Amino acid sequence: MTERPDSKSCWRWVLLVVSVYIFGVASLGAALRNNLGFPLDDSWIHQVIARNLVEFHTFGFTPGVASSGSSSTLWSLVLALNYLLFPHASPVYFPLALNSLMLIACGLLLWQMAIADGLPRAEALALAMLPGLSGNLIWLAFTGMEHIMFLTFSLAAIALWFRRDGTIWPSALAGLALGALGATRPEGLALCGLLFVFYRRCGRSLADVVRAGVVAALFLVPSFLLNLKTSGALLPVTLRGRRFMYSGSDKLHVGRSSFRGLILNTYKDVLAHNFFHTHTGWLVTALVALAFYGLFVLLCRFPNRSAMLCLWATLDYVAYCVTLPEPGHGGRYQPFVLLLFPPLMAIALVDLSRRLARRIGAPRAGIALQWASVGLIAVLTAATLPRWEAVLRDGTAVIDTTHERLALWIRDNYPPNTRMAVFDIGAIGYFANVQVVDLGGLVDRNYLPYLIAGRVPDYLQERGVEYVILPHTGSETHFGDLLHLLHNPALRLVPIHTVAADPIAWKNAFAYTGNAFQEQTLYRIVPVPPSQQSPAATAEATRIAANAQPE
Repeated sequence: MTERPDSKSCWRWVLLVVSVYIFGVASLGAALRNNLGFPLDDSWIHQVIARNLVEFHTFGFTPGVASSGSSSTLWSLVLALNYLLFPHASPVYFPLALNSLMLIACGLLLWQMAIADGLPRAEALALAMLPGLSGNLIWLAFTGMEHIMFLTFSLAAIALWFRRDGTIWPSALAGLALGALGATRPEGLALCGLLFVFYRRCGRSLADVVRAGVVAALFLVPSFLLNLKTSGALLPVTLRGRRFMYSGSDKLHVGRSSFRGLILNTYKDVLAHNFFHTHTGWLVTALVALAFYGLFVLLCRFPNRSAMLCLWATLDYVAYCVTLPEPGHGGRYQPFVLLLFPPLMAIALVDLSRRLARRIGAPRAGIALQWASVGLIAVLTAATLPRWEAVLRDGTAVIDTTHERLALWIRDNYPPNTRMAVFDIGAIGYFANVQVVDLGGLVDRNYLPYLIAGRVPDYLQERGVEYVILPHTGSETHFGDLLHLLHNPALRLVPIHTVAADPIAWKNAFAYTGNAFQEQTLYRIVPVPPSQQSPAATAEATRIAANAQPE
């Protein structure tokens, strides 16, 4: 016996779904009572680009210069509306309100997809409701970044592609959602290919494919042309820069190691630690295996909307195994894992409960067991909300007390024409009012050859940069060594000013997100004449540089 939602009571379930997401957002929102900001430095990069677009009418991180720095063309354009319409408002409110609304839209889209697919009521409610109780997913809405928008357009595109009403509008609107998805993040283009390949099994015609493709191109072509102008390639330069920082190479590496690395990091960090608040354990492994069973349950019903969503999530994960095998800060590169992991566990338990009830001939007991399964996973998922509220609170405090505090100190002590090389360019670029030179390989495509060849000091010298800001934690000098700025016999870094976050807050935030380092230090670069460079120092610098690997 299987319960399915009926049209007369659907509005009550919709209200429940919306209420759950509002509760989730409100639970984490309490973290911003004393610290209004973003928990990631990258969030401020988008704000700088959006502000420059309005003030200087150029797209890029460097004021007045068309440059890269953003992995999301559409998100930067949307944020620019805030500076156009509300120039004096805090930059935090607009993306938070927008992301919160899109989170609710995700829940409603999941519910609509589940109803249209004819999923049993327990499965439908689990798919739509449980993501709203996941602290890690809700945290994404507070980062001020584009990942919730990526989820929303993905769900909208799939829902519209399966919709049939005898007109051209569903396919045209699906193309609009696909185009917006690709402009939000370039990997969204893969969903176009996935839906178009299975167009017949989704009930669409070749004419629908052409229509949707043309509409999608209206968004995708301008986005790719902008990347070509700012990055010299169809993809943003940020991808190569991040890949080098994570792996020590900007080249694609396809092999078992890349798949194994992302899978292990997802298991240990995103699932075991960030969700279950532990590192290992047989229970965690069993529940992860249960989620894979839930994935199998939905995929077996292909072709329908929920199965296509699972297929798209799998394809997106595999694409990251190849292009950038890292889950990202707080799992932000894997939003589908955060979205689907709790529902998949619940759907697996519901399916097992249904099978058990059929075997023992107890349908009523089976229904009760199904709802108990959803309730169990709901409690388990809701337990993540207080932890991620603390992560959001501490992460925001770390950025405020390091990056922003140093930026304000620089603004008070240095003229605007001062050039400073910075690794964490976001908040410093937003607040410091100096000329920021990026060290992370996110902005200037001409910088990447220097970064890859270990010639960062030459790059800075050619541009007349006399100051550098490096992140570190205590005596850790990882990025300075990786950039060949520390232990370099040809130059000395003279510390000028250091800011540090509270160690307890930093440890909590860093444990869950890996961002940011506890301290930021401003140095003055002092060249060392060749006559004063000792052979021993040169040999030691070579050894340290060879051993410096990204974490």
